[in-house]
Amino acid sequence: VHNDLPMRLSRQVEQRNGIPALRLANRTRGGRGTLRRWNRDMAHAQQAFIAQPAGQCEIRFRFFTNGHDDKIRTSAHPIKTRTEMSRNPCGALILLTCCALAAPAQDASLLLSPTQGRPVFVKPGGALELVALVTDVDASLTPQVTLVSRSFPPHRHPLETPADASAKLLAGAPQYLQIPEDIPQQTYDLEVRFGRVELVGRHCVAVGEVGRRVRIVHLSDMNVGDLGAPDFDQRLIDEINLVSPTLVIATGDYLDASASEPEAGWSRLSEFLAKLDAPTLMACGDHDDLEHYSRVAAPSAIGTVEVGPYRGIVLMDHSRHAIEQDEQQIAWAEHLLRDPNSLFIVSHNESPGLARHWLNNGQFERRLGPGGVLVWFTGGHRDWDPAEFRRRDVAAASTVFVRTHQSSTASLEGAAGVSHYRIVDLVDARVEIPRERTAVQAAPPSIPVGRINTVFHTRNDGMSGRVAFSVTNNLPYRVDRLSVRVLVQRSDAQPPWCRGAELAQVVSFGRIWECRVTFDLADKSSRRVVVGTGPKPADDSIRVEFDLPAVVELESRVTDEGVAYLSSALEPLIFISNSGRQPIEVMPRIRLDGSTIAYRPIDGDASFAMAYRLRLKRDEIVPIQLDLSALRVRPGRRELQVYFTHRSAWAPVTTPLEIVSKPPPGPLAASSD
Repeated sequence: VHNDLPMRLSRQVEQRNGIPALRLANRTRGGRGTLRRWNRDMAHAQQAFIAQPAGQCEIRFRFFTNGHDDKIRTSAHPIKTRTEMSRNPCGALILLTCCALAAPAQDASLLLSPTQGRPVFVKPGGALELVALVTDVDASLTPQVTLVSRSFPPHRHPLETPADASAKLLAGAPQYLQIPEDIPQQTYDLEVRFGRVELVGRHCVAVGEVGRRVRIVHLSDMNVGDLGAPDFDQRLIDEINLVSPTLVIATGDYLDASASEPEAGWSRLSEFLAKLDAPTLMACGDHDDLEHYSRVAAPSAIGTVEVGPYRGIVLMDHSRHAIEQDEQQIAWAEHLLRDPNSLFIVSHNESPGLARHWLNNGQFERRLGPGGVLVWFTGGHRDWDPAEFRRRDVAAASTVFVRTHQSSTASLEGAAGVSHYRIVDLVDARVEIPRERTAVQAAPPSIPVGRINTVFHTRNDGMSGRVAFSVTNNLPYRVDRLSVRVLVQRSDAQPPWCRGAELAQVVSFGRIWECRVTFDLADKSSRRVVVGTGPKPADDSIRVEFDLPAVVELESRVTDEGVAYLSSALEPLIFISNSGRQPIEVMPRIRLDGSTIAYRPIDGDASFAMAYRLRLKRDEIVPIQLDLSALRVRPGRRELQVYFTHRSAWAPVTTPLEIVSKPPPGPLAASSD
């Protein structure tokens, strides 16, 4: 028997009805204060185990302390085979031994997997694995399992339970349930009703196809309850849903240790995360109470998640539980890392303890070098700074280390007081982070909330036959694969149409069409989208072609008043044509790095202006000339954008451009230096 509890224990193994049992008796002094610490640290007791031959036996853990029998906690867990343990979905701590999770109260029932902090991904028509501990239920009853969507319009999808479902739930064995083929693809709550027992896993079953491209949004320390963060930042909800992640990763410290009402705070956290379209993988931080964490997030502070071809490993590593002193957790993690090509790691410690352990033991390059872990998400209050970790040779690792600025309005340890998040894309075992491409390749900063936003111009509640919205990207780089959920009134069987974006999914809910529209946004760009039913608008007949080099050199100049700007004598052309059958009238607007570029039609003696009204006959081509003589733009990779905002729905036509700034010639260059 091995144990990692921070107290002295007497250990006794007995036989009860032929079943081996482990007794852990608290022999430390301290009365009920010690007892409270025992209960708070119950997650550590997961590491107590009995080494038994692989088989389907049952182990009963009975935790008790001196005389306080009202605090006895009991749980039963099956021992699984070595193969089963290596892919155990419950997040067991013990390597190839038994599934020892945080124990519930005596005679209580507990949902072990999936949970809000350990979600599962399953295809339509696939099998959902359910594991629960159920007590005090008549075995003759049939459990009812339902997937529930609480977003409007709400809908429920009962799952068929096999004949042996009752026996498996009562035995704590995995139960496999078939997901309907025609179920809408989204994230669901899981409800299990079994006699008087009702178990609910909030926002824990993600139904849909997961391909080789997986988008992750990282949320770092929130510390809600701190003076600077009275509550969770609701602005994050719409913006994260807009960037459409497959999975959200939260690396702990959800409530501050000074929070006055932790019970209510954890309840608000659960509701906050359930508003996200994607499920959340949750690590445990040093500010997080383990008892609340085990009820809301997951019974175990460590575990795994399977996301398509990728596997995530959640570690318990923070100032109150240093992983370097947890040999069993290290052995468990290293066992899973034997095949690291599609792995990512999640832990709270901003200075990853496992990486430090490998560095001290000469395993750093083998574990995190080429062919090692893809990406490592850590907690913290500020973006990852490679200079802080230069002495640990992190810069030489092929693993991408991700630390994100605080995801709340708290301003702890140098945070700005503005919530941030980060987008990380896993594409064919590569890590891609949207970022500004400049000559200096520094670590990309995280995204402050408010830079990407959506504004609806009509109601989006299913009561209107046409819904319009605008979406804006104020970041200096492109963001792809964005998504918005639109509800349109259904009048007949004819499916809705979309202008300004693509329809990725359409689901009928009685008198409402639920539409999922997707699109990309160039740097500092916007678009207007319309989704509706009834007569479909005519297709756009405007065509645009660009005649300009891929790299544009601009000279740095300063006015007599000291205003700096960039200038070029280059006069690039844009050709606008009408491919329709009818004459059209357009007013092009040209944008670069958020600034409007003046232009003029080359036919005639027109001067440069910000906009011209152009009338194009059928098949007519009109060339316009751009004015690059005075620009307030930044060097780097940009996209030149042409807008036609005369229609109800529009999106820019773009071409990539590299802006290079060079100093002015002559004495002015020396003075500017």
